Amino acid sequence: MKRQLVAAAVTTFVLAACADSRSVSSPEDGLDALAFSRVPGNTGVLTANGWYEEEEIYYIVGGIEEGVSRRGLNEIYFIGGDRAFQANVVLFIPGERGYSPHWNVNVVHTAYGVTVQDIIDAGLASERFGDEPVLFDDAEDVLTAVDMGLLVLEQPGIVVLCPIISEEGAEAPGNTQLPEDEFRYGFDVNAGF
Repeated sequence: MKRQLVAAAVTTFVLAACADSRSVSSPEDGLDALAFSRVPGNTGVLTANGWYEEEEIYYIVGGIEEGVSRRGLNEIYFIGGDRAFQANVVLFIPGERGYSPHWNVNVVHTAYGVTVQDIIDAGLASERFGDEPVLFDDAEDVLTAVDMGLLVLEQPGIVVLCPIISEEGAEAPGNTQLPEDEFRYGFDVNAGF
């Protein structure tokens, strides 16, 4: 019960921490993909796209792991919240030391007074930004922006199970893929997130 309350509070925090204090209608709002995976009648698995070193990746949305607050070295970065502004960014992929399908959640926000334009001016925005809703497509850029004081990481103590699969696996019959270009909020270059 305590874990459920913490997860609900953290999920609410994910959206409440956004600069414009958006309203949350339910605890699952901050983790839409995770909530969707529990829809009755959903066949196959829910899959999503993400980013790793400027390449698009795909993974199974397995949900929040109960009873753990951190596991291994693999990190996932929610830019402003889970798929709130763009697809999530991961630190490791299969074949790399540190990869695990168990990802420690990091919610990424701009530091106080920092705008998206500041990130662009620092040369840390993806080359895709402007054409696609992708501000970050590499975890190293996220971490560099943190080191520069442009971003802050919130670590809510949530681990999600999300094994990386091929694009073909993500799009296999029976699986449900989250839309790759529909996110709750758009980036405003003159504001933070």
